[in-house]
Amino acid sequence: MRLKLAPGEHVIVRTRPHPRPLLMPFIGSLVVLAGSGFALGLLSRGSLPPGVIEWVPLGVILVLAAAVLILLRIFVRPLMRWWSTRYILTSRRLIRRRGLSTRSEQEIALASIYQLDTSQTLLQRSTGSGNLTVDLGRDRTVVHPDLPQVHTFKQFMVEAIGDLPLTVMFDGVDMEADPVHDLEGY
Repeated sequence: MRLKLAPGEHVIVRTRPHPRPLLMPFIGSLVVLAGSGFALGLLSRGSLPPGVIEWVPLGVILVLAAAVLILLRIFVRPLMRWWSTRYILTSRRLIRRRGLSTRSEQEIALASIYQLDTSQTLLQRSTGSGNLTVDLGRDRTVVHPDLPQVHTFKQFMVEAIGDLPLTVMFDGVDMEADPVHDLEGY
């Protein structure tokens, strides 16, 4: 689905979350593949007892099925969650889209942002990612986790907020209009 932009609005940044959270699922999938390879190697030995040899085809199917189910659970689900999440910063709003079959979209108007905070764990700091907390006032905050280059993303947001016309910032009151100097008729 394409992003519909208002007149004068343009995309500044389009990104996904940092792929660092996929590291542990990847390591887990390597362990599952190694374990299932070991189990299949045991089942393919020629020195199996005669009572076990007749159950080898079923054992192979069970090992493969268990490996596929575990891989779907520990690696494919996080990968699809990461793949289907996007952050889009335009000149007027911040959008987070999530989901493949059921899509959810969260929009935050840049004019409604009171404060931007970044936080990084030690691991996030080593990869340049971090969490961006958007304060909307009245105890409403939105946390965007694992943004890549979080400080650069925050700087882009600050610049975009600074570039907003003052009419947008002050509820329709035109702060940039010239004052009326001619009041003689009143």
